[in-house]
Amino acid sequence: MEAHNQLFQSWINDSPFASWLALQVEGTSLGLNAVLPFQEKNVGNPFIRSLHGGIVSASMECVGGLLAAHLHGLDRIQKPASISISYTRSTTATDLNISIASIKTGKRLSFLEAQAWQDDKTKIVAVATMTFLRKSEETQV
Repeated sequence: MEAHNQLFQSWINDSPFASWLALQVEGTSLGLNAVLPFQEKNVGNPFIRSLHGGIVSASMECVGGLLAAHLHGLDRIQKPASISISYTRSTTATDLNISIASIKTGKRLSFLEAQAWQDDKTKIVAVATMTFLRKSEETQV
């Protein structure tokens, strides 16, 4: 699994946006776990010191793209064909944890499900379902 973790980190480093997010990713037997370290630049509401919803969704999407690339044997973060995110509670000024797993993976499509939480895994702050279409290396943009 250590080799996969190094590969995931290299894909993050190759993506300017994922690198800017500073995501830390670790593979599991079921999918991926990731941490978005708290950074002041990610605060969306300074009055309640919550993370910006776009940062939460973008982090979940990047981790999904990593898992989709891995599942389809590709060499870069994939872009989703569709994504649906529900925010279940406000965030705080602390790290964001993300776990993501494949619901179903076929030859061309991957269906993924993700959850995000902060200090308490039972207090989910966002859930997402994502669909990734496998793209050949020739059609990557």
